[in-house]
Amino acid sequence: MKNWKRILSLSLGAVMLMGALASCGEKPAAATPTGSAPAPAPVTSVDPNADFEEMTLSLAHTAATAHAHNVAATLFADRVSELTGGKVTVTVYPNQELGDQPAILESCSLGGDADIVVVSQSNIATYMPKLNALSAPFLFDDYDHAHRVIDNYVMDWINADMPAAMNTYALSMFDYGFRHVTTKGIEINTADDLAGVKIRVPGSAGLLAAFDALGSNTQTIAYSELYQSLKQGVVDAEENPVATVLADSFFECQDQLAITGHFFDMQALLINNDTWSGMSPELQAVIQQAAIEAQDKTRELISGGEADTIAELESKGMNVTYPDKASFVAKMEPAYAEMGKLAGQAEMDALLKAVEDNR
Repeated sequence: MKNWKRILSLSLGAVMLMGALASCGEKPAAATPTGSAPAPAPVTSVDPNADFEEMTLSLAHTAATAHAHNVAATLFADRVSELTGGKVTVTVYPNQELGDQPAILESCSLGGDADIVVVSQSNIATYMPKLNALSAPFLFDDYDHAHRVIDNYVMDWINADMPAAMNTYALSMFDYGFRHVTTKGIEINTADDLAGVKIRVPGSAGLLAAFDALGSNTQTIAYSELYQSLKQGVVDAEENPVATVLADSFFECQDQLAITGHFFDMQALLINNDTWSGMSPELQAVIQQAAIEAQDKTRELISGGEADTIAELESKGMNVTYPDKASFVAKMEPAYAEMGKLAGQAEMDALLKAVEDNR
């Protein structure tokens, strides 16, 4: 890319923004959500005198019971019960009890067993390709930057299309955290240290493109099989937020943790749109408020607890390194080009403008 080396001295987020825009050679589109229908106005004013019809809703997610997402899901259920005087019950099904993410997302979309789900943007992108833009590596500078973009742009951007595209509505966005690399016996200090390394990467187009650009040997192993694959040496490395590394005990079969922060992972709290549309405005307000409170709990636990989690992983025997991020960013041009193709360059440019506007 022209002037790529020169702009490496800028912040990593700005580098990635300029790199992606330079690669397409186009002026970025205005940062306004696009889609076939306007996003519904959020309902957030809870009426303390409202009466509610009795109902039971199911909330399915795939995180372990010790994970922040289960804490947030439980908080959501408790708050809905509290705010409706016990008339609306939310039953939480953690740890893939109702299936993996593609399965529960399909169930929610079709009005199956899962009324409400927590799923990644990469799974949503199966239905809405523009969300591939969120899979671009090194997109956000830090947690606060990510949260500003989510609150000021991403939620409206998603809901502009989501009800029509997949019969769901996004209530809030849970932090999953910045993803980092763990390995067994391979210390990571620069991007070149990952060349040829057998690493499990989830089926996210952005993550696959990023590690392909690094020259890694990427493997798409199901998450349910990851621990055993690491233990048996099928792969030497994986990448996840540190909260997941701790909650799922990957420190038992990985001894190196590289704080790469290559990707900010978020998962949407979705509700079936027929269920949502059929609720009274008063109940919608309760559900929306509980969803935001649950979202904020993930932000508190994930970003606020990251330093303590890293320290705990060190205490469990992991060697922690802080690689040179510029060495990674310098290799990301092909990944950004791929995300532009998958999401649509106009959508990619609009998101990048929102990223820059919210710095």
